[in-house]
Amino acid sequence: MIPFADGALQVRRWRTFENLACLPRTESSNDLALELIELYFDEDQLLPASVLVAESQPGARGRHGPWHAPAGRGLYFTFLLAGQGLPLSVIPIAVARWTSEAVREATGALSELKWPNDLYVGRRKLAGILPEARTQGERTMLAVGIGLNVSGTADSLGLPGATTVEEEAGRPISRAGLLQALLDRIDLELVAPDWEREIAAWERASLHHPGDRMTIRREGEELTGEYLGLDPSGFLRLKTEGGEKVFPAGEVAEW
Repeated sequence: MIPFADGALQVRRWRTFENLACLPRTESSNDLALELIELYFDEDQLLPASVLVAESQPGARGRHGPWHAPAGRGLYFTFLLAGQGLPLSVIPIAVARWTSEAVREATGALSELKWPNDLYVGRRKLAGILPEARTQGERTMLAVGIGLNVSGTADSLGLPGATTVEEEAGRPISRAGLLQALLDRIDLELVAPDWEREIAAWERASLHHPGDRMTIRREGEELTGEYLGLDPSGFLRLKTEGGEKVFPAGEVAEW
């Protein structure tokens, strides 16, 4: 048992994750994960699948800037995984779905998936996923960060357009219990992943529907069209006046 927040975590039943570090504070668990990856690369050592959790992350990052990660209010963690042979573009989509389902099963709070890998309740953001990778020679390591708003009301966050698990569940939530549920689910999914089914599963859980009008922002440019779904790599397909466009990355700015 490893103490965390309002409880403790059981790790012996995990089959994928071999290490767990619970820290009171780090600037960013993703940054720390990337430092560990580079260290193991430099030492020519294999880094086992691991999880880094921090109660507070003042330097936490999202895909487009800082992520608000104050102590006692959310779950902020990164898991590291060897990426050789894995569909790198599908993994964050899958992790977003697993996270949404684990939150629902543990708390009753419902969320939908916003492309590429955010959890939303209506128009309010509940969680975000930040995948990053490092490669050396034939070796690739993934660092997948998850930030989830848990405690208090949406208004108490002081963040426009955000919500919390407790707000949506309508009751107090144990952060230790919820983290256990999340890590158990991710660990289990990674034992024998079925990547080919993840695109269809994500689309069923998505807040986007074929024919929806949306605007995609990428590299300072915006393009508006009709949502057509995802391709087999998890890239967004958009029907525009100039024909179909496929976006491997970007932001759904309006929908």
